[in-house]
Amino acid sequence: MCKSVSFRRHCRVPSRERGFALLELVAAMLVATLLAVWGASLLMNRLTDASAAATAQWMMSTRHAVQAYLERHHAALRNAAAPSDLAHLGFGDWRNPTLAELKAAGLLSAQFPERGPQNLEVALRTVRSGGCPGEACVVEALVHAREPLQMSGGHVDEPRIAQWLLSAQGLGGSVHRQSPQHVGGAAFRFGNPPSADVPTLPVGTIAMAVTAEQLSAAYLRVGDDRDPRFQGVTMTVAGDILAGASLAVERQFFLGDQAQERAACGREGLVARNPEGGLLVCQTGMWLPGGGRGGGGYSENTLTGCATATRNPVTGTCSCPTGYRVVRISQSGSVAAPEGLTRGYLCVG
Repeated sequence: MCKSVSFRRHCRVPSRERGFALLELVAAMLVATLLAVWGASLLMNRLTDASAAATAQWMMSTRHAVQAYLERHHAALRNAAAPSDLAHLGFGDWRNPTLAELKAAGLLSAQFPERGPQNLEVALRTVRSGGCPGEACVVEALVHAREPLQMSGGHVDEPRIAQWLLSAQGLGGSVHRQSPQHVGGAAFRFGNPPSADVPTLPVGTIAMAVTAEQLSAAYLRVGDDRDPRFQGVTMTVAGDILAGASLAVERQFFLGDQAQERAACGREGLVARNPEGGLLVCQTGMWLPGGGRGGGGYSENTLTGCATATRNPVTGTCSCPTGYRVVRISQSGSVAAPEGLTRGYLCVG
């Protein structure tokens, strides 16, 4: 520090250097501010991305439950007329199943939250088209937010919707301002409103869907009442096929299993091929000759009795020739069924 007057002019800092120091300070403060703003913006973007991903995962879990609902009750939904037609299955209104009903039916975990991230609520809508109710009815579903995604000023939150669509992995959709008459995305497209009983969804509403193409309608399910009519395919089954009714074969019937006459067998009524020709029938624990000796066979029904078409071609009646024993080899239907109970017999010599 300059204390004497004679030395003060030697200790003064040139004004040009003071200007450079001030500019450097301003530049440093500007860089620090920009870094702080950039860091805060990056943090906010990451938080928004995480929120969008969490929302998408929650809605996808809901969508999976709705898909299971459609697959389990497809026949009933296809033929339902009144809203309460599935009440006996636990759904007060099959058109709008609730998350609580899906959880009670075991289609969602009992601990699954009924509100998503940021308190999101969804509505579940069953959407039908075609000849409903009836066999031609097409059953689909829509899962959509009850409120549109908006910013504080009431405008549609386009960046948030875009991030949500990205997190939905192609399964998400929305009502876009350029086409408010539709709700859809990459995997689906419905009209807006999707059906007559659903109100028009506002712009900014996010949604997911279960379409007919995504349902496992091409496969047989437990309790299925459909005839899939497989065309030109060979079906291989590793286990037994148990038919509750008659088994009809339009072409040849091939038995691959062979047995030796009078060898032990495990189940009464089984039929095998005799390597020497003819058929063998399991009777009283032993393989005995069947139709190979010309005894024939026949069937009788509790309603129609001994019909002409089911009589033994050898005897012309529902009986076996002299010297042949009657062995029951099949049974289908029931006494209480409309078609009655049918039993088939083989004449064993």
